[in-house]
Amino acid sequence: MTNAAVFNLGNDQAYQEWREAKLADYPKSLGELVVEIQDPYALTTSERNAILQLCAKTNMVVYAVKDPDKIKENPLPALLKQLGVSDVDYNLGAGDSGLSKLSPGGSAHGPFANYIPYRQAQIGWHTDGYYNTNDRQVQTLSLYCERSSHEGGENELLDHEIAYIQLRDENPEFIKTFMDPDVMTIPARMDGDKVARPDRTGPVFSVKDGHLHMRYTARTISIKWKDTPEVKAAIDALTRIMKGPSPYIIRGRLENGLGLISNNVLHTREAFSDLDNGPKRELYRLRCFDRVESP
Repeated sequence: MTNAAVFNLGNDQAYQEWREAKLADYPKSLGELVVEIQDPYALTTSERNAILQLCAKTNMVVYAVKDPDKIKENPLPALLKQLGVSDVDYNLGAGDSGLSKLSPGGSAHGPFANYIPYRQAQIGWHTDGYYNTNDRQVQTLSLYCERSSHEGGENELLDHEIAYIQLRDENPEFIKTFMDPDVMTIPARMDGDKVARPDRTGPVFSVKDGHLHMRYTARTISIKWKDTPEVKAAIDALTRIMKGPSPYIIRGRLENGLGLISNNVLHTREAFSDLDNGPKRELYRLRCFDRVESP
């Protein structure tokens, strides 16, 4: 049985077998997602296996570097390479390394400094790179915290495969609707009177190389949904799921030396603040077009 069969609405047996295995012993707290690592530049076999196995189960892992004060260089590129991930998304807000500093003014390019990831504002439910072309979707989202904020900045995390299960169990038509190739459009980004990025239209759910991928944002501006009753019903159902309460929504804050490796799961960020004369939050992001290897 392939994963592609699991996500075929016409193959209920494959889906039910996968669903049962997926939900069995599924983690319900942030602590159950943590893998401690000694050296992010040289994972041990057991550390690497633990990350791969947990990511295969939940699509996300929180890693904890034992002694973050000894880290002299951002560990994300080296860490991901050891997990089979290297096709970096050199997006416009990132530096030459592909790393983005998600802190006020952290964008590598001035025009993007006012975009919401580089501010202290709250960010609603989304997956990364939903405005990319369909053939360049972000498969891996990773974070590393060098210094946490003084207050706030908590994340909520929801495995997109769990969201898929909850939607399909309620009404398989929701999945059919969200797999429509023109269900969601991100309007063009303009640079003055010029089109800097054209419209991006695509599905919410798609299957890439046998794996479920999700493209979504809860934004109500700079987004255009297909105007049908079926789409509205599917959006309403997903919104209810994300509002919770749900044992599958995991909440926590990345502290110094903690990071996230994920297959681009649904996530949020609460607003955060720093002391006027104190140290500022330093959280780094690296996005890639390939997935974490299977164990």
